[in-house]
Amino acid sequence: MKTLWSQMDQFTDAPTKQMLQALVKRKQKFENYATQCRRWRWTSLICLGLLCIMIMIKSPAPQLVLQEMLSHTFYLFWMMATAFAYCTSYYFKKKEEKAEGDFHKLRCEIIQKSTDLWPQPDKWKARESVFQMMKHQYDINLYFESK
Repeated sequence: MKTLWSQMDQFTDAPTKQMLQALVKRKQKFENYATQCRRWRWTSLICLGLLCIMIMIKSPAPQLVLQEMLSHTFYLFWMMATAFAYCTSYYFKKKEEKAEGDFHKLRCEIIQKSTDLWPQPDKWKARESVFQMMKHQYDINLYFESK
């Protein structure tokens, strides 16, 4: 990663390099929240599935399911675990959406200001190299504003 940023010195100036580094950090933050959200969603789904399986196995009659669930702390624990996992996934989803918005906003800003960041015609060719490196190394598309 250090060599990539040292290569960027020949194609960009210091402020542009900092903008690109901030963009990479925001992308990593967004991906981290997305991963956490997926993990907690799967956890909540597994907890709910286990709760349903345990109720189906242990319940003597379908009419007594609610009574069975409320009378044993074991079932209450699984209901609380499921609710906690779901709420945590919801929390990370909100964080993910905010991080995605911040990432997309900075990405669009770089795209819109590319004529100011690489003003000379010879620097404009360097822009293409930077955009390709960002696309291949970090999967960040700086060619178009659409997601």
